Amino acid sequence: MQNTRKSRVLLYGNINTKDYRAKTLIEILENLKYCVSLVSPDFYRSREIKQALSVEKLMIVFCWLELFIKAAFTDVIYLPPMNARFIKSATWAAKIFNKKLIVEMYFSLYDTLVRDRETMKEGSRQAEAVKQKDILALTKADYIIHTSNSEIDYWEKLLNISINREKVFISPVCNVSTLIHQREFQQDGVLRICWWGTFIPLHGLDKILQAMKILQQQNLKFTCVLFGINNKFYTEYENKIKLAQIEHHVFLRKDLSFADDSLPKYLVEKCDLALGIFGDTDKARNAVPNKLIEALSMKIPTLTMDAPALQEFFNPGVDFWVCQNSPETIAESITKIAQNKANYIDWGKTQQKTLNTFSVSQYQDILSKVLSKAEERSLT
Repeated sequence: MQNTRKSRVLLYGNINTKDYRAKTLIEILENLKYCVSLVSPDFYRSREIKQALSVEKLMIVFCWLELFIKAAFTDVIYLPPMNARFIKSATWAAKIFNKKLIVEMYFSLYDTLVRDRETMKEGSRQAEAVKQKDILALTKADYIIHTSNSEIDYWEKLLNISINREKVFISPVCNVSTLIHQREFQQDGVLRICWWGTFIPLHGLDKILQAMKILQQQNLKFTCVLFGINNKFYTEYENKIKLAQIEHHVFLRKDLSFADDSLPKYLVEKCDLALGIFGDTDKARNAVPNKLIEALSMKIPTLTMDAPALQEFFNPGVDFWVCQNSPETIAESITKIAQNKANYIDWGKTQQKTLNTFSVSQYQDILSKVLSKAEERSLT
């Protein structure tokens, strides 16, 4: 994209450089020669445990002052991924200074916090507050960037709203790996199963553990390594593995990650089969799992729950293995895979499709298109 001057983009929200999407967003804006500034609400949060209410209010005022000063000079206000909670002040600033507002949703606050993780009670004041933020972000933004149409459809029904599709632009996740699977299938006579993620209902980890119990009872030669993060659920799942008496087959690890490439290096060398998600939530049926994209980009054979959302980008059952999300069907599918009785998948072809669809270049093309439209309308 050719600019006659350095166009200005104001990113409003907290950006974690460990988050791949946010990091890629900044890199693309730099590649497109935009002048980028950031207003981060977290910058004004006190590190002290106790903070007087008056000080807290003063910090909020400081943040708003920075936002409104920079909004006056910017061309476009951009709410980065996972920052919809700041939508109210973003819309105020955009309206006051007649700027176009781009919102990159990435996930729904209401769906994640209330429906999926159940950290808020449905119908509570807190739940209604986050729902209104989602509604505001999806109806008041000038442009919306999201990762799939299927989830936009789902949010319309969940929030009981109508979203103007002319302002929606789809840019799939681009968390692909450059590493390629090296291990020969069951080369040591043992099926090496891997799963990675957080211990939330979306992923259906309890169903996976129950499936592993069935495989153990069937005397299948396998190991299953579950890569997670060190939080309160880590210990909880350690105990669940012991109670199920599957600790000789199922192992928890928290020492490897995608952030430093240590986990993908392990997977391409030691994994025969990657598992996706198997949750019962509406979110699980209406989202394309990141771990599925990560696994397929590395050409790792993968089994995941069959869900309507997958059909937007893939041909489930042809591009990878799918099954229903009961422990019995998961175990049955894994057994067929171990015995080489599962349907044939051309993993090289699937990998190429994944790399073509879920690419940084696709993300850059969408960003360039949306920013150009926002700039044109800001000048009129």
